[in-house]
Amino acid sequence: MKNKTPFSYRKEEIGSCSKMNQKIKWEIGFTKKLPKDYHPGKFGRTIIDPSRNDTYLLKEENGSYSNGCCRVYRALYSEYMEDTAKLVDSGNVTLKVINRKIHESDCLELQRRIDASIEDRSYYTTIGIKKAFATEDLSCVSLPYMSQGSLRHILSTRQDKRLPEEFIAIVIKKVLAALRDEVHNGLLPRAHKTLSAGDIFIHTTTGQMLIRLAYEASVYDSEKINVEEDSNEEEAGSSSSAFLAPKRIAKWGAAPEVFGRENDEGVGPKSDIWLLGIMALELAYGELPVSTREDLDRLIKKLRKERRFPRSLENMLIVNNREVTFKKAMNLFKRKEEVFSEMFESTVRKCLAKKPKKRPTAAQLLDSYTTFFTQKDMERFERFVLNAENNPVPTTN
Repeated sequence: MKNKTPFSYRKEEIGSCSKMNQKIKWEIGFTKKLPKDYHPGKFGRTIIDPSRNDTYLLKEENGSYSNGCCRVYRALYSEYMEDTAKLVDSGNVTLKVINRKIHESDCLELQRRIDASIEDRSYYTTIGIKKAFATEDLSCVSLPYMSQGSLRHILSTRQDKRLPEEFIAIVIKKVLAALRDEVHNGLLPRAHKTLSAGDIFIHTTTGQMLIRLAYEASVYDSEKINVEEDSNEEEAGSSSSAFLAPKRIAKWGAAPEVFGRENDEGVGPKSDIWLLGIMALELAYGELPVSTREDLDRLIKKLRKERRFPRSLENMLIVNNREVTFKKAMNLFKRKEEVFSEMFESTVRKCLAKKPKKRPTAAQLLDSYTTFFTQKDMERFERFVLNAENNPVPTTN
């Protein structure tokens, strides 16, 4: 156990292992009469894995899942060593916590995702689960700690919420590698199902930046939410915008063969590739200016036909407004400026092919667009991520 600092249980704070569970049970409020927005952990409190006596000291809330029913924390993980009866400080983890007695159906869904998840490996591009355990009333999932949160969260600190094309190429390359090697692989390839900018997480350490894709049980919203406001928000809308909510983009932006279906019929690697194309547009334009699925279909149809992608997607929909002036309509027929590279536009168009069989696989995209995915400045991207609030967008777009 090198590079880990051991320490003994402090009886005045925790006591024996048997008393530890009683203490935590008291701290999280073991009662059926709890408020709607109750969450089972408080900062500075400890949750114990009863099967191993490992401890998780909750340091801060860094997200949520299932409309706030499941809270997500940065926690200090300490591993219990049986031979020495001591805890070993093992660094930060992300801990998802849900109360089974209050949110039974959400807990069952989390368990389904745990069963479908992969075990975490440091060399994986996807985020797997480290441990899953249950206390008397809690279900918990331990994940690798991703310090910067999701890419959507990072971009939310920018005024225009866009990502320069050179950085989009870096992100898409990582996502395609994760899909090819860890999700779509094997004789029975799986599907991600919810692929979006909110599922791409970034972690920075000294001299290194990791970009990893959340999958199944490791998916969560890396931002604090207001449970009451979120639960009252309409399924397809957003409380702060007339456009469809980005958090639900995987649902309203789903592939044609999947959209509107209640089951997983049509879901597969090719529907993930469609979502990759939708994600690329979200990163490039900041927000898709669509209020209905019909708007999205019309937008994609025009993008397939246009010689070049426009600077603004809203201009592509403006001709459908009866109040549009002749001058605005004529602007659409001016010589097309080069806002994005042809390789980027070609990648998006292939991902958004209407028929699944015409969409390439993740491996084919990586092989076909080698130049687009190479020679990108990772150091510049890291500076952008670490200083997202103050950095000007480093692009001419």
